[in-house]
Amino acid sequence: MANALGLILLVLACAVVRGDPFFGNNYQLPQGAALSRYASEVVTNLNNARNSLSSYVRYPPTASPSLNEGAITLRDYVGNVSLLAGGVYSEVSRAATDRTTAPVVVFSKIRTRLNDLQPLLQNGSLYVDTLAANFDSEVDNSTSSYFATWHANLQSDSLHLSTLLQNVSQVIDSVAGQGLNTQQFIAALSADGLLQDLVDAVQRSSASSGHLSSTVSSLVGAINTANSFRSTANSRIQSGRLSAVSTVNSYIASSNASFNSILVATDTLFNHLKTVNDSFVFRWPLLLSDRVEQKLDLLNRSIENLIVNLHFRRNVVETHYLVTRLVFANENEPQAYLEGESEQLTRRLVNVIQPDGCASNFRTQFLGLPSTSQSQLTQCINSQLGLERQGASQVLSIANNFLRGYVTAVYDSLEICYSHPFEKMNDCLDDIVETIDFGGKFFLLDTVTFYLFEQVQAELINCHTRLLKYVQNVGLRANCQ
Repeated sequence: MANALGLILLVLACAVVRGDPFFGNNYQLPQGAALSRYASEVVTNLNNARNSLSSYVRYPPTASPSLNEGAITLRDYVGNVSLLAGGVYSEVSRAATDRTTAPVVVFSKIRTRLNDLQPLLQNGSLYVDTLAANFDSEVDNSTSSYFATWHANLQSDSLHLSTLLQNVSQVIDSVAGQGLNTQQFIAALSADGLLQDLVDAVQRSSASSGHLSSTVSSLVGAINTANSFRSTANSRIQSGRLSAVSTVNSYIASSNASFNSILVATDTLFNHLKTVNDSFVFRWPLLLSDRVEQKLDLLNRSIENLIVNLHFRRNVVETHYLVTRLVFANENEPQAYLEGESEQLTRRLVNVIQPDGCASNFRTQFLGLPSTSQSQLTQCINSQLGLERQGASQVLSIANNFLRGYVTAVYDSLEICYSHPFEKMNDCLDDIVETIDFGGKFFLLDTVTFYLFEQVQAELINCHTRLLKYVQNVGLRANCQ
């Protein structure tokens, strides 16, 4: 550095003595012109990048929280880079063309701008982390990696520029009091290659900022495309959810009506049994022995277990309806899975660093999945409802067409006992009643109700499992790995 300073002083001395136009106020060194041009390109590139995001000041994307937060973070980061880093290179450009100001003033302004840039250089990782959280997908992190690398380059370029400015400051100190303007001073800097070092450094920054501007412009277009896709996807998924709620509500109402018809039929059977029994017992209340009355009373009460079981089953059915509403309407995992996939597809569409052609081409197919999934659900539940109605119909047939007639026939068979001699009548009734067992018949109705209705209901959850597997097999992850 000592030899370089000596050379610079010698060049300056010669310039003062000779009055060469090369060192005058009206001449700009080619290297100085290049330095100004590259610095201006940095400012222009950064401004272009910021302007690409200007619409997000008032209208950031709203189709998803990740798009919204990611776009705002990108806007703020690029805006700060444009303001602070752009301020540095704006001063560099002015320094390269200044003809009137003292070098110490011009280069002090650059140093001040570099100091203003330091907080952004130190906190840039916060922006990168937020971009990663909102733009990176499950399979790719190239978007955040790009900005992490770009920010690291900005830090490196700023540090290199700061080092060069330190060397410039030493030269400024060595020529203090000589009354040089900035152009004369810059001409002197070229003597030991320091000016060329500045040109090379700013040229690299120009190329880097140009790539950032191009990337940000492409990214804005991708964000807008992703926002449009996500808005449509959200609408269709929400429509699918509402349709699922409506379908489930209709199913529960119809299924409940089918089960209530079983309860009504059972109550009717109970009332019929009680009526027939009371009619028989009260016809000759004083003629029946205690033993016969007790057995007839047992027959009358044999339906009670069925009634108790059916009302217990009522609770089981109510629980089934609660689970059905929770699984198919509230949680709706197939639609929830599609929501997760729409988020992943959105993030893949944003990626302009390593564009995902498969994801882009999959958009149309994906947008058809919510309605297809809902159609499958509707078909499944309608099929389930049909089975339940058939089961309830079979139960009603057994209750109304078999057991009701069976009860009537049994009590009719007792009538023959009244034709016996009086002293033999109770023996006749006792013998016949001893052979009667309504319990097995009513157990049949209980069992049929369980198998044809309750067990069929329990199988509805299999529809959910099949539907979830379907959307997983036809979704984004399965088709665009």
